[in-house]
Amino acid sequence: MDGLGYDEVIGQDKIKKHLMDITKSDSISHGYIFEGPKGTGKLRLAEVFAQTILCTERNDYPCGVCSSCIKAMAGSHPDIHVMDYSENSIKRQDVDEIQEIVYVKPYESRRKVIIINDAQKMTVQASNTFLKTLEEPPEDTVIILITLNQSLIIQTIVSRCQTIKLDRISDREVKRILMEEYGVESQMAGLITGYSKGIVQRAVNILREEVNILQLRGEIVDMVDDILKSGKSIVFEYEKYFDKHKDDIDDILEILMIWFRDLSFYKVGAVDQIINIDRMSLIEKQSGKTDGKRCSEMYELFQNTYDDVKSNVNYKLAIDNMLFGIQEVKHD
Repeated sequence: MDGLGYDEVIGQDKIKKHLMDITKSDSISHGYIFEGPKGTGKLRLAEVFAQTILCTERNDYPCGVCSSCIKAMAGSHPDIHVMDYSENSIKRQDVDEIQEIVYVKPYESRRKVIIINDAQKMTVQASNTFLKTLEEPPEDTVIILITLNQSLIIQTIVSRCQTIKLDRISDREVKRILMEEYGVESQMAGLITGYSKGIVQRAVNILREEVNILQLRGEIVDMVDDILKSGKSIVFEYEKYFDKHKDDIDDILEILMIWFRDLSFYKVGAVDQIINIDRMSLIEKQSGKTDGKRCSEMYELFQNTYDDVKSNVNYKLAIDNMLFGIQEVKHD
């Protein structure tokens, strides 16, 4: 942790205010679920919430100077436990470890806080064991479950927790933040916003080039251009590229969806809706080679590819089918 408190998480102002109201009124529950997409700041908000709960000032915001806050910011507070399991599942023995912490008195503070990251990883056996802890929790314990989707957690656990739901924010708000708080000019802010998925932190990471989405976009749209002007054999030449970029497949499919959406907008004259505005010359060029109706139907192709890849259909076959599908948008 560091000393920025809630300000470290960009956006989510309503959630921050709600958490601040909880601590200011000391109406703290024994169990919470922080739910939201990757990159929305769930874990960081939970850590700041924990720091605020244990802050000796007992206010709506961590003071940052008391002994408790200093230890929390250093990641060494004995009463804040962040359980982060790298394996694919949280097992019964992991929950046993958590229970040992639950039933030990706080070392320094009046409460202790246990944060369980990726709580949806709990096996059924682990979940049933953990449920017993939530049914009769010690009064001095606050448990926070972090998850992408609370529906992946058994309902009996969910019903015993208060859910704090973090959502994506509007494109307009992402763009405003980029322009007003980061000094990004309008066209670039619009481009970054288009690839942000409504997550400000992702937009900032793209801006700082911590996410290589724009470099990846350049490679993908050039590939589309290559496929549109070549014969079917070109598809097999790109197999190595997709094999190398397996970990980037979600971003690649998003790039393709947005690109063909832009081609469709260009064809109907809706230029103000185009995200890849900096590549207008290529959009204009490809628009002349492609069929408008087929372009507008490409979303389904890319969604099917996503479903195939996630359901462990042969990866190479799924990619080949997609690339052949891209070729079919050419004018007859």
